[in-house]
Amino acid sequence: MAALGARAFDSAAWFEKRADLSNEVARLQAAYRQCVQALETPAEDVALPLETYPDGAVKTSVQAKRAQYFLQSGLVWAEGVVVRTFKPDGSPDLVLEAESGVIDRETKSAWAEGPARLTQGGTVFRGRGVYFSAPEGYVRVTQDADLESTDLKGLEGGLRK
Repeated sequence: MAALGARAFDSAAWFEKRADLSNEVARLQAAYRQCVQALETPAEDVALPLETYPDGAVKTSVQAKRAQYFLQSGLVWAEGVVVRTFKPDGSPDLVLEAESGVIDRETKSAWAEGPARLTQGGTVFRGRGVYFSAPEGYVRVTQDADLESTDLKGLEGGLRK
């Protein structure tokens, strides 16, 4: 009998990971509401690196029309926010645009309240209430999800769902 070359899918581990991510969604939704209540004097036209590669090149950056950093929690509330990820060679990878949201600088994750749009290559994912984790490469749209793609392999003419 030949040995399998690939590992079998571990559904228990996947459901555990999904539960952890669901807890993160709930945590950041609550954090967003707390940040909005605590807003004082947000800065305008803010840009900051969120994550870097070992060589110092920017891996993830955040730009916002208005933002406020909360020192104790490490959270950043932002309005008119754009989160960008870059490949190691500096080329663009992913762009998340949202009306407003909260970013956790420690976990490199974000909750976008209201409408948001995520673009990666020829794929555009829209919706309301979007969770994004840069380290996990994970996106969850909680309402009104819409997916458009022109570069998914094996689907002639793209996909729109």
